[in-house]
Amino acid sequence: MSDTLRFIRTDSLMQPGGHKTHGKVRRDDPRMASRTIGLDAAPDPNLVRAILLGVADDRGVKLNGGRHGASDGPAKFRDYFARLPAPPEFGPDSVLSAGDLMGAENTGETHARLAEIIGVLRNRFPLARLVVIGGGHDHAYGEVLGLARWLGAGQVDGRVAVVNVDAHADVRPHTGEPHSGTPFRRLLLDPVARLDGASLVEWGLQRAANAVAHLQFLEGQGARAVFWDDLPDGDRAAGTALTEILAALAGSHAGLALSVDLDAFPQSCAPGVSAPGVVGVPPGAVLRAAARLGAMPCVTQLGIYELNPRFDVDGATARLAARIAWSYLTGLA
Repeated sequence: MSDTLRFIRTDSLMQPGGHKTHGKVRRDDPRMASRTIGLDAAPDPNLVRAILLGVADDRGVKLNGGRHGASDGPAKFRDYFARLPAPPEFGPDSVLSAGDLMGAENTGETHARLAEIIGVLRNRFPLARLVVIGGGHDHAYGEVLGLARWLGAGQVDGRVAVVNVDAHADVRPHTGEPHSGTPFRRLLLDPVARLDGASLVEWGLQRAANAVAHLQFLEGQGARAVFWDDLPDGDRAAGTALTEILAALAGSHAGLALSVDLDAFPQSCAPGVSAPGVVGVPPGAVLRAAARLGAMPCVTQLGIYELNPRFDVDGATARLAARIAWSYLTGLA
């Protein structure tokens, strides 16, 4: 195991022989749990099609005044992802459950570790699509930075684009430790992240959830803000609009990250988040767009953040997070 990967707590929840089956396993109805392998089982790079990497850390949420509990998000996500059906193209050992990144003494160091680990996993499993599950949304900084560094190591012009599905712009200034309200300001201002304003789209923002100064910062950087109340009506129309944005960025960038803060959805759909909202984007729209992301003509990556099982009702938010990841990995909405 790479020295960098020592910061990962190996997860065995979904490994064959150790996963939760939630009932009888049928040969004619394989589930993702039966297709999953862990890092400690020596996965074959030629077989791995998907990587699930958790960040079980919500220190950034606490620093930003949000509800505690997102550190439990990755484990609950895996519980529901394991139950989803495995399409025929997903054979044994095709899903790598890479475990959870352990938090460092401060958020900045945790983000640096995450960026390094993403580079190691991408080098080892170049054919796989990568999903990062938080944890606080501050980890989007480390996630996107990892993609940017990996691209930059192989290409001079390896620039990235990001679409952030979120009620909040997350561009707060900060002193001291970065927190869950800071990742996209940091990405825009960090030259190593290779993200310019025109390559960032904030989709689903709510005016009641953002300071005017933060929206002005986005405008000054040349980033695009799409507000939830300006979205087309209906899952299909909104999903088409989001897909078109992703496709346009994919055609002009070496890498594209879709970052989903689960508080973008209304509380009726996603109660288990760090900062719930009364209104939000339609879940079906994001599922449709995620299903098309993996087929786009650049390196893609998905991050899902702020899953807080302590406040989840009937696992609704965890189920939604698992479905978004499943749609991205399988191409099925």
